[in-house]
Amino acid sequence: MLIPQSLVPFWRGTTDRATGSYRKLNTEQPVTDYDRACAAAWPERSVLDFMGVPVLVLYTEFDLHTWDPDRRIVACGGWLPSDDDFRRATWTDRVAWQTRETNLLLINSAVDAEGGMRDDDYFPLHLEAGSYTIEYSYIEGESVGCFHRFIS
Repeated sequence: MLIPQSLVPFWRGTTDRATGSYRKLNTEQPVTDYDRACAAAWPERSVLDFMGVPVLVLYTEFDLHTWDPDRRIVACGGWLPSDDDFRRATWTDRVAWQTRETNLLLINSAVDAEGGMRDDDYFPLHLEAGSYTIEYSYIEGESVGCFHRFIS
């Protein structure tokens, strides 16, 4: 999930705000921030309103993520394909998203950030403020991965 750094301390992940306890995932009747994020993490629906700010929830099947700032691509799966792989890829599931913030964090949406996060729960990502179209591709090459590219 891509969230402004200023909002991260308010993200409660799998914690039920009413009880302060862990709550099992329920996308049918969302209660936690994580429930709402998972419900939004589907093709063409990846924008979640959080405290009046559009947060981008990226669908992925992998735990390893990186940011390629030159190509403006979030790579999920632990590898970066070649330029040729990216040109041959089929890009689908376009999502329109707007950010006023430039200092963002890509975080694991299950994390309760109120008390801080471990280093492997997030990484900083810088984008210019503005409107973006985010496209998705599943690419197989030397490995497999999910990729999200940001087009301004």
